[in-house]
Amino acid sequence: MSLFDWFGGASQAAESAPAVTSAERLALYQKEWCPYCQRVKAVIRELGLELTEYDTNDPEHLQALMAGGGQRMVPCLRIEQDNGDYFWLYESADIAAYLRLHFGKAS
Repeated sequence: MSLFDWFGGASQAAESAPAVTSAERLALYQKEWCPYCQRVKAVIRELGLELTEYDTNDPEHLQALMAGGGQRMVPCLRIEQDNGDYFWLYESADIAAYLRLHFGKAS
């Protein structure tokens, strides 16, 4: 990953994830102590977004993450698609790129 990818360039994973126009269709699975989660939360604050957050220290939220996304890894962004299905995006840099791509201010 290059600095360009982390600080603003969209990754291939971010570009291939389904686009949504409302942050209400996003949820972040995270842990408070996770530095990668904190990086994603910093981007969320930077963009002025309000997302539902689920702390996977709660067994119910961890089970939902495992059942839906198939991995325990956090952070994970759950994206609700138009058809009601969910797309699960992992990796903090990919999540940050996705959020900037779809919710960033146009230059």
